[in-house]
Amino acid sequence: MTEEKLVMSSVAQIADRDKVSKQAVSKAVKKLLDERPDTPVVRGNQGQVLQVSLAHYDEYRQRFVNPAKATAPIRSISTGASGPLDPSDSFDEARRQNEWLKLGRERIKHQEDLKQLVRKDKVEEANRIIAREIQNIVKRLPNNADQLALAVSKEGVHGVRVLLRTIAFDLGNAIADRLVGLANEAPETDELIEDEEA
Repeated sequence: MTEEKLVMSSVAQIADRDKVSKQAVSKAVKKLLDERPDTPVVRGNQGQVLQVSLAHYDEYRQRFVNPAKATAPIRSISTGASGPLDPSDSFDEARRQNEWLKLGRERIKHQEDLKQLVRKDKVEEANRIIAREIQNIVKRLPNNADQLALAVSKEGVHGVRVLLRTIAFDLGNAIADRLVGLANEAPETDELIEDEEA
C-alpha cells in the first residue's frame, strides 16, 4: 500500500487561500504545533516553520477552532469545501477521544500495579533531598583547613595531596552512608494518585 503524499503549504499560501492575514495563520500554526508537536513541518535553519501539512492544519482548525471566532471559513478535511460541520462528527470524535483517555488511564493504572511507573513529583522531591544532603556534607570541607595548613608546613604539596585524598575518601563514605540512610527511611512504595474522576 503506498503512503499518501502530504501536501505542504507555507503560511503565506494558507493565508492567501483562506483570505486572512499571515499573522492569523502563524498564530494557528503555533497553537497546532504546541498541541500536536508531531505535525509534519518543514523548518528553516533557525527553526522557523517554512511549510506545514495542509491536511493537519485544516483538520486542526476543523476540530479545535471555534467557528464563531474564525475569520476564515473552516474547511471540511474530506472535501476541502467550506461549510458547517455535522454536529454528530464532533460528538463522535469527542466520544472516541474520551474512550482513548479511559483506555490510557487503565494502562497507567495497570503499570502502577505492576510497579513499572515512578511518580515524577516523588522523584523530584527525592532529588532535592539528596542534593541538599550531599551539599551539607561537602560544606564540611572547610573544617579541614587546620589539617591542610599543618600538612603544608610539614610535608608541602605531597602532604596536602595525601591528606586531600583521605578527606575525599571520607566525604565519599559520608555521602554513601547518608544515601543508604535516606533509602532506609523511604517508604517501600509511593501512594497511588487517585483518579480525579473515580
